[in-house]
Amino acid sequence: MEREAAERASNIVADKNACTEYNNLWAANMGRRDFLRAGGLTALGLGMTEYFALGAASAKGLDGGAADSAILIWMGGGPSHLDTFDLKPDAPQEIRGAFNPMKTNVSGIEICEHLPNLAKQMDKVCLIRSMTTPEAAHERGTHYMMTGFPPLPGFGVPAYGSVAASQLPLRGALPPYIAVPSPIMYGGAGFLGAALDPFSPGGDPNDGGFSVRDLTPASGMTKERVDRRRALRDAVDSAFARFEKGSDRAKTVDSFYKRAYALLSSDKARAAFDMKQEKDDLRNVYGRNSFGQSLLLARRLVEGGVRFVTVQHGGWDTHSNAFNALRGGTLQQFDQGLGALLKDLADRGILKKTMVIVLGEFGRTPQINRDGGRDHHSRCFSVLMAGGGIKGGTIVGASDAKGYEPAERPVHPEDLSATIYERLGIDYTQSISSPEGVRVTLSRGGRPIEQAIA
Repeated sequence: MEREAAERASNIVADKNACTEYNNLWAANMGRRDFLRAGGLTALGLGMTEYFALGAASAKGLDGGAADSAILIWMGGGPSHLDTFDLKPDAPQEIRGAFNPMKTNVSGIEICEHLPNLAKQMDKVCLIRSMTTPEAAHERGTHYMMTGFPPLPGFGVPAYGSVAASQLPLRGALPPYIAVPSPIMYGGAGFLGAALDPFSPGGDPNDGGFSVRDLTPASGMTKERVDRRRALRDAVDSAFARFEKGSDRAKTVDSFYKRAYALLSSDKARAAFDMKQEKDDLRNVYGRNSFGQSLLLARRLVEGGVRFVTVQHGGWDTHSNAFNALRGGTLQQFDQGLGALLKDLADRGILKKTMVIVLGEFGRTPQINRDGGRDHHSRCFSVLMAGGGIKGGTIVGASDAKGYEPAERPVHPEDLSATIYERLGIDYTQSISSPEGVRVTLSRGGRPIEQAIA
């Protein structure tokens, strides 16, 4: 009986009298949630509807930070600081490696010779050369750098993007936290719940046929049918209202569906993902590869109102044949894409409100191993920040002569998290609670990096 009624409901023309008939049929036998599951909104293909549970939480946030949004670029595997941002040309050969430093557009700041595009943008960048943690394993290091918390067994701490999504007001129909092209390990919401995990568009933005799942109604579902089903759902809401007066859960579910419909019907939201709207010349500047086009998509998303975007760029786990691997493509793609992003954001006048964070889980050992690579090293490594009230053309801290330890101003992940939250206008000293009642301070003991703040 339920299946038959659901099938009939899915084809009904949304006039008031017909809807009332079905409302009366179902009200006595089942709840609104069951009705929708059986034959209502699921037919729209809205796989992201649960995402909009964050609406109630984010509505409480303030919008007064130096940065409106952030793009976090993840250098998965652990980039070698000695071969990228902190070269040691005066160290012994077994430490200094095969690359030479090059001058940048900021006097006194030098980076790797294979980063020429980034060198032209260093006036926009704060280079932190004294990041340090005790975590030299990939998973543990990733957790620490993505959350600002050392790993806690059995306890999921939310990542920066999920906290931002929970604390900042929504802007437009797009989800506030998006991972391009896929989520980063430990980049989710942890105990805040799956509704605050990042939305992932799936696919490769460099693919000519790139499209976003869940943004197009199911096959055969025209805009007219979507509108009819929305009208049907409104009528169902009215029928069940007398049973749900004062129900916070019902009100929250209503907000989920309203935002889901808004996303489906928003031309602006869909256009943000449409890479074909970008001119070929600019796409070429970013690089016709997954990383370059993911960065271009990230720029489009923050312009569309997304609060936090993550982009992955792997290939940094260089235990062997490191210099050929880095020279052969990893550094080139990274340099082209990041240089283009910083210039593009600045040219559009949105870098001052868009914070860019570039980091990996740790650095690499100063000593080159017998396989021509470098191993894990977390005691000292580099992180880049730019935009969103970050002071460009600056260096924070320093490593020692061989890159083993911080020699000046050690920076910890807690300090990085405090800086990220402070720039976004989030109180980094506040506590949030897990479902079990465990209270966690967003930045436990951390302080904003004062030298990095404009």
